[in-house]
Amino acid sequence: MNKNFLLFFLVIYLSLLGKTYSNTFPLHQDSLNTVNIKDKKAIVDTIVPLHSSLLFLNSNVISKKQIKQFDYRYTGDLLKKSQFNYTIDFGFIGQPNISVLYGIGQNGISFLQDGILYNNRYSNFADLNDIQSEIIDSIEIVPYPRGFLYSPYNNPVTVNFISKDFVSTIPYSKIKYYQGPNGEALADVYFNSMMSKKVNLSFDITNRKMDDRYFNSNFSYWQGTFKLKYLMSNNFNIVGTYNIEKSIVGLNGGVDVDSVRTITSNIDSLIYNSVFAPVKFVDRSKEFRAQNFNLKLLNKFTNSLKSDISLYYRFSNERIVQTNGNPLLNSTSKEKLYGFIFNNKYENEFFNLNFITGYESADITSDSTININFINRSFHSVNYFASFILSTQLLNGKITPSVFYKYLNSSSNNINNNRSGFGADLMFKLNYKTNLYLGFSSFKNKFTNNFTKNYEAKINYTDDVFTISTGVFFRKDFYQPINIYTTNVFFSEQQSLKGFSAMINFKLLDFTIENKAEIYNSSSVKGDNLWIVPKEIITSGLYYNNYVFKKNMLLKAGIIFTHNGVRKVSYDNSSSATVPSFNKIDLSVSGIIQEVATIYFTWENLTNKKYFIIPYYPMPERNIRFGISWELFN
Repeated sequence: MNKNFLLFFLVIYLSLLGKTYSNTFPLHQDSLNTVNIKDKKAIVDTIVPLHSSLLFLNSNVISKKQIKQFDYRYTGDLLKKSQFNYTIDFGFIGQPNISVLYGIGQNGISFLQDGILYNNRYSNFADLNDIQSEIIDSIEIVPYPRGFLYSPYNNPVTVNFISKDFVSTIPYSKIKYYQGPNGEALADVYFNSMMSKKVNLSFDITNRKMDDRYFNSNFSYWQGTFKLKYLMSNNFNIVGTYNIEKSIVGLNGGVDVDSVRTITSNIDSLIYNSVFAPVKFVDRSKEFRAQNFNLKLLNKFTNSLKSDISLYYRFSNERIVQTNGNPLLNSTSKEKLYGFIFNNKYENEFFNLNFITGYESADITSDSTININFINRSFHSVNYFASFILSTQLLNGKITPSVFYKYLNSSSNNINNNRSGFGADLMFKLNYKTNLYLGFSSFKNKFTNNFTKNYEAKINYTDDVFTISTGVFFRKDFYQPINIYTTNVFFSEQQSLKGFSAMINFKLLDFTIENKAEIYNSSSVKGDNLWIVPKEIITSGLYYNNYVFKKNMLLKAGIIFTHNGVRKVSYDNSSSATVPSFNKIDLSVSGIIQEVATIYFTWENLTNKKYFIIPYYPMPERNIRFGISWELFN
């Protein structure tokens, strides 16, 4: 708690110190929006900052406004605002949950931060606890057929976290704090100021922590991001970013059901007892440290040609330790990598061309004492890719067809593989309220003989009362058997996945109803193969949303109902389990006070439902969490 107070006083000091700087810029602008600070005057400067743009203008975007009114714990929670999203939740807060999009989970999603791949290069997995939530301005979910285009890996899905990137007219500071049961807390400090007429400094420091809920379920995260932006001219900006993280998380392996069965035949009577339930590992923990260095050059050659190049260097060290019990474990994985992403966009009255290329070199070292087959797994990999996206506008922009292609060359320990993919999509603007998207792609995965075909169709309608978004996607995975006795090439279908989503929001006086429903169906050569997502997911919320207290507070208060259908869990090729369906109800309240402070209050699991998403990691029982986000001295 003392550390949190130190962060609080630090932001007050820096805010007061920042007032000594003269106001030289008229803008308070992030990557998507321009915001004027009320009742402040500044001397107008001719330099206008440049910002990174969306990867694709018609991507699904979770906006800053949506994020501001949402009481989230960590970055992964923010994806709940998107369609075709599901979280395989380990129940204990701070665990490396698996975010699922379009039915793809642990190692099939490219999580980008400002266009740079964040995934661990050894496992291709990204723990979203490691991405600071308070530096995020908005989130871009690229349409499914285009997901493979934007990184050195052919992952089918791409999510781009867009960081705050604004130039404030005056020194700007913000703190956020929330507190929950079992010592759960977050303290965050953000500061932004012009150091001179052309240099902007910002930083964000975050501490998250929690005590044991079940034995060995505590965690602690320290994260810091520091950014310098040099506004050389209206046509050229340089942005340097340094990120550092240190965390430790208890990995108790969930409740030890075999031990519970020796005590009682009614396992539910003990599984949900946080005091007496035995866990599998009493001292297994994961320690993670990482440092990231990014340099972004933003260049506007002409009104038609814009480009940015991102150079990055990263090293990380992950260590999993267990000193008692069986098996003993001491596993360390290290990665050092560097590379660049070069994104160019050219537009004229006839066509638009987006050319993206990147190079990455990575050294991975991994060892484990738990399995002799994985001792000293070290390798050097080099990836190069180039993506082309060509589009044109027809009928005064009502129809926009696009074609795209990607070439990927990957090598690991001097073993080369070439992978390519292609696709096309269409955007129809039926009218100013309605648009339709249709897309298709086909590509090969890295270092496998598999290739995937993806399809998506989506329609959106928006007016003052209704917001409707419905979509369907379809994926087919094929495998190319290797036959040394023949040169014939053939592919056999191995599995398929279909998903349907409908999101319907409508306003009735001061009330808003938000509904989202998703249905999935999967099959393989062995039959039903739907294990990563439930058969159906339904979320429905009734909110009161209006100004109160003489229009000094914008209040959003609601009851949220969530239903998850039955989900199968596959442990290996010979065993599986079924996760039962469940229903739960939450209460959420947020209030924005004079556009300066936001208060949050959440009462989770009102009926105290006993359930789990992963056997046997009990989800949180009924609990209350509250917090505040406050822009100070601006």
